[in-house]
Amino acid sequence: MAKKLYDMAVKSGSYTNANGDTKNRYVNIGVVMQSDDGGAFALLEPHVNLAGFNRGDRDSVMVSLFKPNSDGQVSANKPAPKDLDKMEDEIPF
Repeated sequence: MAKKLYDMAVKSGSYTNANGDTKNRYVNIGVVMQSDDGGAFALLEPHVNLAGFNRGDRDSVMVSLFKPNSDGQVSANKPAPKDLDKMEDEIPF
């Protein structure tokens, strides 16, 4: 059975909390899974239109990867490790 590695999220805006800190708001757009044979693949939500997200001055949309909590919920406080380039499989697109 495939294992969920990361939640994929895109910044959709920001807000100010009660302490006056500015925080980012994210929309979950899919997951990165590990297959039984060790390969990795992404599942994107079918209703997500990446063109609707603010890209700033870039020609691309930045997708953040977050490790899921033990209860399966996204935690913006636990970003994915920086060594994602060590994955053995190449993404074909």
